[in-house]
Amino acid sequence: MKKAAMFVILMAMVLGVASTSFAATSVASLHGMYSFQLQGVSNQYGYYSGSTWVNLNNGSCPTGHSCFSQAFGKASYGTLFFDGKGHATFLSIINVNSGGGGGPVKGSVWGYSVSGFNGAIGTATNGAYLSLGHFNAAGIAQTVLIRTGDSSPEMGQAILQQ
Repeated sequence: MKKAAMFVILMAMVLGVASTSFAATSVASLHGMYSFQLQGVSNQYGYYSGSTWVNLNNGSCPTGHSCFSQAFGKASYGTLFFDGKGHATFLSIINVNSGGGGGPVKGSVWGYSVSGFNGAIGTATNGAYLSLGHFNAAGIAQTVLIRTGDSSPEMGQAILQQ
């Protein structure tokens, strides 16, 4: 009888530790409204025509112009709602990208996935990598580090709003 009770206690402890250690194993680990902010730099090749930047996307420089590479700051911020089922909706987004840029628009819905403490949102060509952290008692990530996958990545964070 003592061995059986000891076994039950030991299994309860192991299962309790396992459920805490592996809390972030599904899309349900992201649920609710998160405020996010991303920042980065976009390197572009081109020239100025008056006060207007002409981005050549690393093309050849037209005759009579002096072309060079220039860094432009870019930032995005807003709110994002994760439904806990693999869909994220951009409730608001502001892109401050000198020289243009892509990315989501308000109201767009992107798919997301989570495996362990890592995840991804969007597609391979238009998306970001996620690192989940600081979980509440319900197993919901309170903070998310974000890094876009392009050649000039943006980095930032999202914080769950209470």
